[in-house]
Amino acid sequence: MALSILTANAREAVDSLRKARLRAALGLIGIAVGISSVIAMVSLGEIAREQARKQFEALGTDIVLVRKSFEAPQAIGLTDAVALAASVPSIAEAAPRVQGHGAFRHAGRGVGNGNVQGVTASFATVNRLALQEGRFISDFDVDRYYGVIGADIANAMRRNGVDDIVGALLEVDEVLFTIVGVLAHREESYALPLQVDANRSVFVPITTAGRIVSNPEIDVIVARSRAGIPHETAVADIRSYFQSRAPGLKLGIITAKELIARMEAQMGIFTLLLGAVGSISLIVGGIGVMNIMLVSVAERRREIAIRRALGAKRRDIQSQFLIESLILTMAGGVLGVVVGLAATWGICYFTAWEFLISGISVASGLGTAAATGLFFGFQPAHRASRLDPIAGLQGG
Repeated sequence: MALSILTANAREAVDSLRKARLRAALGLIGIAVGISSVIAMVSLGEIAREQARKQFEALGTDIVLVRKSFEAPQAIGLTDAVALAASVPSIAEAAPRVQGHGAFRHAGRGVGNGNVQGVTASFATVNRLALQEGRFISDFDVDRYYGVIGADIANAMRRNGVDDIVGALLEVDEVLFTIVGVLAHREESYALPLQVDANRSVFVPITTAGRIVSNPEIDVIVARSRAGIPHETAVADIRSYFQSRAPGLKLGIITAKELIARMEAQMGIFTLLLGAVGSISLIVGGIGVMNIMLVSVAERRREIAIRRALGAKRRDIQSQFLIESLILTMAGGVLGVVVGLAATWGICYFTAWEFLISGISVASGLGTAAATGLFFGFQPAHRASRLDPIAGLQGG
C-alpha cells in the first residue's frame, strides 16, 4: 500500500514538474551548477594530492635530506659528508652539495645564469639525473675544472652555433671549465623536498666548487636509506654518526615519508576548503529550489485542498512535495556530476595532469543533491501538508 502511494506521488511529482518546465529547468540548472562546482573542486583536490604523491614516489620514498640547522655556527665537514654512506649501514648512498650562483659564457657570449653546484659522482644517481651526452662528475675529478651543464645552457650554446658541446670551454664567473657532460631535460617539481634546478645549473667537482663559490659550506646532503630500513632508524643513525664525528653539530633531517604524511594532511584540508567554496553555489541553488517549491505550493492550493477533502493524509501531501523536490535535485545532481567531471577532465587536459574519477566526489555529489532536496524541500512540503482544505477551496 505504502509503495503504491509513493509511486503515485512520484508520478504526480513528475507530471507537476513537466507542467512547470521553465521553472523546473531553472531549479535544475541551479542545483547542477552547485553540484558541478563541488565535484570539480573536490576532484581537483584529490587529483592534485595524487599528482604530488606520484612526484614524491618518482624521486623515491627512501630519500633523506640532511641540512645544518640555521642557528648552528658549525658547518658539515666535507670528509664526514662523503664518508656517510660507507660509515652508516642504514644509508645506501649519500651526495653532499655546495651551491653558489654564477653567469655562464661561451666564446664571450652569455648562455645563461644559474646555480653552480659542487657535487660528487653519487649526486646524479641519488637525484636520478639522466645524461644526454658525455659523463657526469667523477670521484677522480678532484680539484679539476670539469663541468656538466643542464639542458637550458646546452640549448643556448646550440643556438649560438656550438655543435660539439662536450669538450667545449664554458666560462663560469671568469673561471674556465671544460664541459664533460650534458644533462637531459628534467621537469622540476616544487612539491618535492629538494629543488635541483638541473636545467639551468652547472655541476662541478665539490672540491673545485669550494674555490669559486662565495659560501663553500655544504648546504645539503641528499641520501637514500637501504631497502626495508624504517626512516626513523635512518634518521637516528645519521644523527649518531655526525655526533661522533662532529660533537655539537646541529642537524635538520627530514625524510620523504614524513613530507608525504605532512603533504597528505595539508591536501586533505585543502580539499575540504575547495569543497566548502564549491558548496556556496549549491546553497544558492538549494534556496532556488525552496523558492520554486513554495511557489508550487501556493499555485496548487486548490489541488491540495481537493486531495485532502478526498481523504489524503497530511503525510501523503508532504511526501508528494518532498518527492518532487528530490526528483528535481537528483536530476540536477546527475547533470552536475557529468558537468563537474567534464570540467575536471578539461582542466587536467590543459595542465597535463592525469585525470582520475574520484568515487568519493561522485558519491558526495549525489548524496549532497539528495540532502539538498530533503532540506530545502521540507519547509514547502510541511506547509503544503498543513494547508486547511476549506481555506484552500475557498481561495481557489
